[in-house]
Formats: sequence, C-alpha cells, structure tokens
Amino acid sequence: MKRIVTNIFTGLTALLLFLWIQYPDLVQWEAFIGIAFLLKEVIIQWQMRRIESLEYSPAISIAHGYVNNFLEPAIGELIASKGVNVNFKIYIPNGLEELSDQQIDRMKHQIKSMGYHLKEIKLKRSSGRPHDVLTIEKQQGSISYFDFPRTLLSLQSYIDYKVDSGKNESTDHKKNVLGKKMVDAFQHEVKRLLKKKNLEESVSFVDKSLEI
Repeated sequence: MKRIVTNIFTGLTALLLFLWIQYPDLVQWEAFIGIAFLLKEVIIQWQMRRIESLEYSPAISIAHGYVNNFLEPAIGELIASKGVNVNFKIYIPNGLEELSDQQIDRMKHQIKSMGYHLKEIKLKRSSGRPHDVLTIEKQQGSISYFDFPRTLLSLQSYIDYKVDSGKNESTDHKKNVLGKKMVDAFQHEVKRLLKKKNLEESVSFVDKSLEI
C-alpha cells in the first residue's frame, strides 16, 4: 500500500510538472498545487493511523479474547446466578510490571487495608476452563467483582521484539512507553466492545490509585 501511494504521488507530481511546463501562465496553478499538497497530507495521516493500528493489533486482539472469552461470559454467569446486575471492575496498569504476582499481592493487601474483605471465587463456566475472580465487599451485600487482566503479560514478548532487548535506560524507557500505549489500546478496545455489547454499565476501570 505504501509503495502504491508513493507511485501515485510520483505520477501526479510528474504530471503537474509537465502541465506547468506546457501551460506556465495558467492562473489555477496555485489552487491545483494547494489541493495536491492537502490530498497528500490527508493520505499521509490515513497511512499513519493504519500503521498505528497495526502496531497495536496484538493488544486489540487480546482485548477481543478478554471480552469475548472471559468478561462477557463471566458477567452473564454472575447475573444469572445473582438475579441482578453486577459491578465488575477491571484493573488497568500503567505498565505491565504492575501485573506481576508480587505487585498484585501488594495491591490486594492495600485493598484490605482500606477496609474491604477480599475473596477468590471460581466461576463455573459452561465452556473453557474455570476462571478465578476476586470479590470485594466493604458493606455486607455490596459486592464488586475485580479482575487483574494478566493476559496482558503476553504482550511482553512482542514489546521485547519491537524494542532492542539490551538492558539500558534508553531501551527500558522505550519498552515502558510502548507498554503503556499497548495497555491504552487494550482499554480503548475493551470499552468499545463493552458498548457494542451493552455491557458498559456493568464494568468500570481501576488504576493504581485503587479508587474503588
């Protein structure tokens, strides 16, 4: 696609140059050139968006798997068993390292210190393997369901591939930046899918501040 666009603009530039040589006194030249440059800018921006979409496609694919294979069935099962709508919270990290076992354990302790009672439950899904979900309760009867989307950790190998694996400050910073963009792409796609499936009222997002 990039080569096709380049060839088209090369051809148009050559045609404009030929016409300018043939008809140098044509008063519309400024308008023609302005339109050509505007068209070029529009196509460049379109190409940049396509490249960005491809760059973040692994995160978008993970979002689809997360919503379709886990989140939607989990919410459906909880609503069916409880008979009421549920409050499902998804943790969105600033960086993938926040999803390590050690950091998740520390966040659980932090949630407990805020006066919440935590409990792990296992959803009995009709298909696929069971999935553990964290329940959070402060006042009896007001239960929220909480999940750390550790499936995002599978992006680490992709990030290592895209960024030099040498251990230095520059590459570490690049990995952190790309990781954050991947997480943002994941969250954006999850939100889009939830809206499409009319589930956005059942789900909210929580970051490191743990404002539950």
